[in-house]
Amino acid sequence: MSSREIALIGMMLGLSLMLEVIPVEMPTVWGMKIDLVAVPIIMAYLLTGFAGGIIAVFLLFVGLGLISSASWLGSMMKATATFSVLIGLEVSRRFTRFDFENASGRRTMAFAVLAFLIGIAVRVPLMVALNYYVALEIWLGVPQEKVVETVEAWTGVPFWVAIGLPNVIQSAIDVFVGLAATIPVLRRVPYLLE
Repeated sequence: MSSREIALIGMMLGLSLMLEVIPVEMPTVWGMKIDLVAVPIIMAYLLTGFAGGIIAVFLLFVGLGLISSASWLGSMMKATATFSVLIGLEVSRRFTRFDFENASGRRTMAFAVLAFLIGIAVRVPLMVALNYYVALEIWLGVPQEKVVETVEAWTGVPFWVAIGLPNVIQSAIDVFVGLAATIPVLRRVPYLLE
């Protein structure tokens, strides 16, 4: 890993952690926050590649575990969800052969839409399972057999919708805002990809 990549990951991690402590978020009833925290991690992936993205996600887990009010549990959930978005981006990049140097508007949009769809195909089932089997039992302090009933009573919608819909919205923010924030940076500083 080059010093440029290390610096980019460090800057993006710092920005991500700053976004965690700045209250730019929309909380859900059951504990998830829809926010911009993962956007810099997505930017780190787009600027440094898959290995850099994985390192950024791991550092996000450690950083959020230290500063987040949700402690290790929220940190684990955010990092796992962000990793699923990275999987969608990487599979889409390989399938579409997307790169910023040869990207037209149509190719960029095709890459982004496919990345979003693959990402939610991974993220939603994973987050539904993790919330049911791990997170909500701890977070809500209810036995596992009461998790679905408790969430459905609070939200008024089926459990999978209560968990899945905010994760779809968060994935859209992560992919499309992350990409929209990266493109202007690369227009001004194209040598970041060298």
